[in-house]
Amino acid sequence: MPHINPTWQLAVATAGLLLLLTLVLRWRGWTRSAVAAREVTVVSALYAAWQLIGTMTHRNVDGAISNALTVWHAEQALHLPSELALQQAMTPHPWLVQAANAYYVYGHFNPVVLLLAWVWWRHRAAYARTRLLLCLLTAAAFVVHFVPVAPPRLTPGVGFRDVALEYGQSVYGSFGAGIPGQLLAMPSLHVGWSVLLAYVVVTTSRSRWRWLVLVHPVAMAVDVAATANHWWADGFVSCVLLVLCVGVERSLRVPALEPVAAPTLAT
Repeated sequence: MPHINPTWQLAVATAGLLLLLTLVLRWRGWTRSAVAAREVTVVSALYAAWQLIGTMTHRNVDGAISNALTVWHAEQALHLPSELALQQAMTPHPWLVQAANAYYVYGHFNPVVLLLAWVWWRHRAAYARTRLLLCLLTAAAFVVHFVPVAPPRLTPGVGFRDVALEYGQSVYGSFGAGIPGQLLAMPSLHVGWSVLLAYVVVTTSRSRWRWLVLVHPVAMAVDVAATANHWWADGFVSCVLLVLCVGVERSLRVPALEPVAAPTLAT
């Protein structure tokens, strides 16, 4: 399925060119353009780091199937809604399957880019907080990724179908192609980033329409389960990580906002 997924090498090269552009703009005295170019440079560098670190965490896949079965049995014990039943309800409708596959691809990274652009242009004061939360959540997810968990579609004997591969919409390819990365479903950054996006919009915007953004994380949580790319637990863990990241971000921000008492003069 056509989508943009630059390698970390390309991202580094892009960041280098953008850095050069930033210096040129600053030299010409175009301060606002230079600041914007600098921020795009930072985002490109962070993307490169994300891709590079991913190549390291994706090497460990031992135990991914057994861990996935543990998650599956735990969800059954907790009587959570069945991802398999959800997928079986979707598969008789080809248009719905294709829409779900497309949403999985284009609803992941693209909304995050739009979020950063929106916060930068409309709510500049909240930009540093948004970028930090994105970095913290992604870094936390990489740590958890060292414990591999296979997605439902790659867990044998359970009954899930790889509907993206069946419809020619898979970004991963057939079994054996890019498999290490596919065996790291826990936690789901698809869900985590969508919840982060909703959190930022709701806490930043003052529009009465801002609550509509909650449709995105709900739809994504259902989508990743129906397409068998993630377990419910994968999304839950990403939400827990986000709560922890918000706590860390607030602890870093509050001291800087506390007023400093003026020194008293001795009499």
